[in-house]
This record gives sequence, C-alpha cells and structure tokens, in this order.
Amino acid sequence: MDTSSPTALLKVVLPNVPTVLRGAFWYSLGFSPTSKKWDLRTELIVTFIRSLLNSPKPSPISKQQYQSTKDPGIKGPMWISKVTVPAPEESNVQEVLVDAIEALKVGGESYTLPEIKPVEVEWTGYRANVDSNRARPDLSEEQHYDKLMQGVTSD
Repeated sequence: MDTSSPTALLKVVLPNVPTVLRGAFWYSLGFSPTSKKWDLRTELIVTFIRSLLNSPKPSPISKQQYQSTKDPGIKGPMWISKVTVPAPEESNVQEVLVDAIEALKVGGESYTLPEIKPVEVEWTGYRANVDSNRARPDLSEEQHYDKLMQGVTSD
C-alpha cells in the first residue's frame, strides 16, 4: 500500500468510508457489540483497520515484504553520524573475554571463540529547526558528528 502521494492515500481511504460510517451509525445507536466498552474514536479506528485487513483483493506477500523493507533514508530533524571503529591490532580483549567465560563456566560446556571484528557505530542527535521531510545534508561523517555535538544542550 503506497501512501506517498495524496492520490494513493485517497485510493486507500475512500473505499473504506462507507464501512466506517456504518460503524459510527451502529455505535451511536448502541447496536455495536463494543459500544458499551469503547469510545467512538476507538470504534472508528478499529473499523477502519478491519476494513483494510479484510480487503477482498489482498496484495501478494512478496509485495508486502518489498514495501516493508524499503529504506526511506535519513531525513528530518536528526543528525546521524556513522563510524566504523576498527578491531584493535594488539589487545588483550579476547583474553579478558575468555577469562570471564572460563570463570563463569559450570561443568564442561564448550563454546566457539569469537573473533575480534570492527564495530559499526551510529551517533544520533536532534537537529533543531528542520522540517520532517528535509534530506540529510551532504557532509562528511566527521562534519555530521561536529554538527551533532554543536546541537547538544545537556550532558
């Protein structure tokens, strides 16, 4: 269900208006099975969602999966700075990990020793005075981090 344009949104909402109006009518007369338990708003929302889910022409699962995996990208009032911290060349991190595992081990459990890999990190922060559709500025990751830190107002 593509709702990125007003036309597509109308194609989704308009066919369900009669169902929602019927639900509101039954609710107001007290004939709805949930009229004593729900308020009108809840009744309308549930009725609308049910009409969407009980569509006579459901979309294929592959299309639903494709739509759910779309990456909208970074936009809106947030700073994002992505960094990859390389794995240490000479470090006793693995020795400390093995010592901790051995100290907590009970009995003869076996395990696979993990390898040390680079760590991907993402710093996020609020970006003031920006609307929700503005795209991410074309800056280096270091500049993004500097801008993010300039906007910090507390520890």
